Amino acid sequence: MIRAAFFREGERLTGFECEGHAGYAESGSDIVCAGVSALLTACANAIEALVGAAPEIRTNEEIGYLKLTLPRGITPRQSEDASLLLKAARLGLEDINRQYPDNVRVITKDRRSCT
Repeated sequence: MIRAAFFREGERLTGFECEGHAGYAESGSDIVCAGVSALLTACANAIEALVGAAPEIRTNEEIGYLKLTLPRGITPRQSEDASLLLKAARLGLEDINRQYPDNVRVITKDRRSCT
């Protein structure tokens, strides 16, 4: 199962952590995994290219791990724009979760509870 947690500070999203494999189909044919990967990669790329902020990214392809954290010191406008992109990614994952509830789980956590 893919588990995705989005981090929230107040009304804004500040990043996500996603881990696991969907297990819907064999590697290379898993449409659930491909959908999740495409959404989160597009989000990370958009934050960098459109918002102008270089997020901190950690990955481990073997275990299906991706963590994105917004950098400190970004402007309030960059934070707002990045949060909007993160919310769009979360909406996409929630849609995938509704279609494939045995393969994807999405939660949102307050940032102060994530260490």
